[in-house]
Amino acid sequence: MTEITQGFADLGHIKLHYAESGAGNEDLVILLHGFPEFWYTWRKQLPVIGETCHAVALDMRGYNLSDRPENLEDYRIDKLVTDVIKLAKHFGKDQFYLVSHDWGAAVAFSVAIARPDLIKGMIVLNGAHPYIFSKLLEKNENQIAHSKYITEFREEGVEDRLAADNCEWLWDWTFKGHYDRGLITDAEKAEYIKAWTMPGAIAAMLNYYRASPVKPRPASQGAKPLKLDPDMFKVNVPTLIVWGDKDHALMPENLDGMGDFIDDLEVVRLPDVSHWVTHEAPERVSSEILRYIKQLKGRKLD
Repeated sequence: MTEITQGFADLGHIKLHYAESGAGNEDLVILLHGFPEFWYTWRKQLPVIGETCHAVALDMRGYNLSDRPENLEDYRIDKLVTDVIKLAKHFGKDQFYLVSHDWGAAVAFSVAIARPDLIKGMIVLNGAHPYIFSKLLEKNENQIAHSKYITEFREEGVEDRLAADNCEWLWDWTFKGHYDRGLITDAEKAEYIKAWTMPGAIAAMLNYYRASPVKPRPASQGAKPLKLDPDMFKVNVPTLIVWGDKDHALMPENLDGMGDFIDDLEVVRLPDVSHWVTHEAPERVSSEILRYIKQLKGRKLD
């Protein structure tokens, strides 16, 4: 397998840190992490993908070693989309493959919707389509109940609770179970705590939730829905969705109607995997990414 190296991309408007593997290969694969991860969630995929592609996993703005803008509006989706597009240009590519998980998937869907001409193919791991998710947060009581944390993360001062006692609550909420099962080592845990305890990191990570209009809006309580046009959320990009069926945050109804928004769609379901797909099924994730890229390249040859 190829080695992982790290660097910084000065995009003019922001400087982003990234880890990469296979820099000499032709096809660029950009990997976007979710909350509360950073590039490190892809540590087991980077060397494998880097055998045949140029794999780049960035720290999204606000996370780990990337810049942390102070203004809330700097975390709106248009800014996050621009980061991805400019990162590809930084590596000299007009087109690329896009891999994502969780919040990274929200960004990936938005890139694909806004600029489908740039995306050769998209792979989404347990990430919600923005229109489907927003409607579930209005009408699906199960999804609303499991998304209470989104409302809590928008509250003033919650970062103090998440940062307290060396991020003990955040660790227990996310990865303690994986650590107890031996899926995360002491050294890997230390990397997460190090990233989370950097000055301003927790607040910046929470700004993704605070800057987004997507939040629980239960119709049963009279909340006003978001006025969204479903036609504006079509994804004209070949898409593979890899979904852990035991996801505790995103209900399986997030897959319902996905074909109405994505014409070129494949779904692979992993029945014994939770939301944290890269930790629980790292080899399967790598193989599915490479299989799908190979499949898409084969279409062009045909």
